[in-house]
Amino acid sequence: MIGLVLTCEHADWSLPPGVDLGVDGDVLRGQASWDPGAHAIIAGVAARLGLDVHAGTYSRMWVDLNRPADHPDVIPRVSYGEPVPGNADLDDAARAARIAAYHAPYWDAVSAAIDAELTTHGACVQFSSHSFDPALDPANRTYDLGILYDPAHPFEAPLAEQLIAGLTAAGFDVRANQPYGGTIPALCTAMRDARPGQRFAGIELETSYAVSLAPGGCARVAAAVAPLLRALVERA
Repeated sequence: MIGLVLTCEHADWSLPPGVDLGVDGDVLRGQASWDPGAHAIIAGVAARLGLDVHAGTYSRMWVDLNRPADHPDVIPRVSYGEPVPGNADLDDAARAARIAAYHAPYWDAVSAAIDAELTTHGACVQFSSHSFDPALDPANRTYDLGILYDPAHPFEAPLAEQLIAGLTAAGFDVRANQPYGGTIPALCTAMRDARPGQRFAGIELETSYAVSLAPGGCARVAAAVAPLLRALVERA
């Protein structure tokens, strides 16, 4: 048995009560702020597997939970080309306070959940749900799903490749390490790097808006992913 931790860092576009970052409402509800459909997919997976989800509660414009605390864009001044005026003049103290209040608790909770599964089972998969806009690179982002992972990781790579094969068999056009690389600065990468030599896999799902915003698209992905994850973690 392999432990399983489900996460969704860009689950919500909202801001904390009373906060105004000076961003237009339409922008706040777009990709610059969150990953549309990502939480619906992972929630569908969780419901099928009887698990909880670690999910971000605010916009990535407030704090980007998929970036390490020391990353320059963890509190972005510009997100996907959209200026964030409320972040432009933060001093170091205000930046550190926001990270401590909103970023650290999320990362600590995910890390603790992973360590608990490693202690119990000796192995763990963190599966993180995200989505991407094909309009940002229409010539190349023509596929349905991306699976991000470290192809050099001896425990992680075979699991990710099984997911790719299973999702392909389910009728999706799936690419490995697209639209982003599986070892770029991100939560899965950091959790993997913190556990060298352990049987830990940090795998990220990227779903195209062409799927996640289509009627029934999120449910279709969740219905395909859940049994594949179950088969992975129930293996001896």
